[in-house]
Formats: sequence, structure tokens, C-alpha cells
Amino acid sequence: MKRSTFVAAALAAFVLPVCAFAQSDYPTKAITFVVPYPAGGLNDAIVRVIGERMSAELGKPVLIDNKAGAATTLASNFVAKAPADGYTLYGGGTSLIINPTLQGNVQYDPHKSFDLVSLISFTPFILQVNADFPVKTMAELIAYLKANPGKFNMATSGIGATNHMAAELFRAKTGLQYTIVPYRGGAQAGQDLAAGNAQMMFSASLEAIPFLQSGRTRAIAISSLKRSPSFPEIPTVDESTEPKELDAGSWAGRGGRAGT
Repeated sequence: MKRSTFVAAALAAFVLPVCAFAQSDYPTKAITFVVPYPAGGLNDAIVRVIGERMSAELGKPVLIDNKAGAATTLASNFVAKAPADGYTLYGGGTSLIINPTLQGNVQYDPHKSFDLVSLISFTPFILQVNADFPVKTMAELIAYLKANPGKFNMATSGIGATNHMAAELFRAKTGLQYTIVPYRGGAQAGQDLAAGNAQMMFSASLEAIPFLQSGRTRAIAISSLKRSPSFPEIPTVDESTEPKELDAGSWAGRGGRAGT
């Protein structure tokens, strides 16, 4: 699937809220869109496209504030304390729900602290490997990891990130031994995967596409129970002999503090 097509589809889900804003006196000043990841990842890319469209529709600047840290909790805490005036928006996702359980010290209630404007996307992950890693199928990957326990790394976007959960689920279902390495966002993790410093990664599709197209990584499987219409050539994890029923993905939504 082309990057532009994916982003355009995500943007379409945001058009109605933008038009609704445009019918009122809002905004009278610049809007800040907080992204809980470094620049260059899937969430950041979608928010930047949305920000450009919002700015054109509303006639005010939309500033992107990348607040990476603490597996997105830094940004979530910030938005939860921001004024509920519509001038601080949030590009959050699955970790918003996961982190209170994993960390226990977040300064927000995932059910009460935010109002979501729209769901932008829900996508399964692409399990990709470095191009020099000697496997091409799920069966080959599992056999190779079983023959070399504990020798290889699985990159993730950060502790508690959804692809971290997918990596843990994959390990639990297969009994494989590998090291899970957290990074500060999917873009950084993908770069290290392409460079060979990590061998495997469950990647968001938009983050995986540039590496796959450049030949620096190879797609092994997609983490859904059915093949994706966007990537029909990539088999599902479930099509292999193991593991079965591995269904994992990530959602992204846009909103702000409750009462916005």
C-alpha cells in the first residue's frame, strides 16, 4: 500500500471534526498537537498530515509537539493537565490504555481524563526481519530461533508499546528465546533493524513500508487472522503451523483533555 494512500485514508476520518471546528469562532490562536513519539514514526506522520489540513481549514497554525518519553506517559500526563480549551490536542493510541496497568504511576485516568474526537486507524503489525537474516517464512524463522536460543533481538517502539505486547505474545505462544529491545519510537527501532543491530520487529505498516521497499528488511507475516487487503502478498502468522491465533494491532485516535 502506498504511503500517500494510507495517510489519505487516515485523514478522511478527521475531515468531519475539522469542518465542525471551522463553523465556530474557534480557533483564535495557534493549536498545539502533542505527539507521544519522536518525529518520523507512524503516529507522527499522520498527525503532521492532519495538522496541515487543519491549518488550511481553520486559518491558524497547527504546531506539532513531539513529547517522547516514559512509553508515551510523558505526553499523556501533559495533555491530561492542559487547559480543556481545544488548543492542546493529542495524537494518542493504544498505550494510553496499557500504561496505567504497566506503570501504575500515571497522572491520568484513561477512561475519564480525555475526550477522543475520532479514531484514525487500526492496523495489524508486519513482522519484518533484517534483509540479511537467513529466513523467509514464519516456519523458517521459528526453526532458526529455536536452533539459536537467546542470540537475537526483537526491536520494539518502547516499553509498553503495542508492538512490545505483540513481541511478548509471540514469545509466550512459541516458547522462543530472544531479547526484546525497547527504543524511543518506531522510527528509531526501524533504523536499527535495517542496520542489523536488531533482527526482528513487529512494525506498524506505514513504518515498515520504506524499509521493505528499499530492500533493507523482509516481511515475514502480518499479525492478523486474515490477510490485509493492503498487503495481500504477506501471509498471516496464523497460516504457519505455529503460533495460532496471534491477532495484534495498534489503534490511533485524536482528541484532547476531557471537556475540550
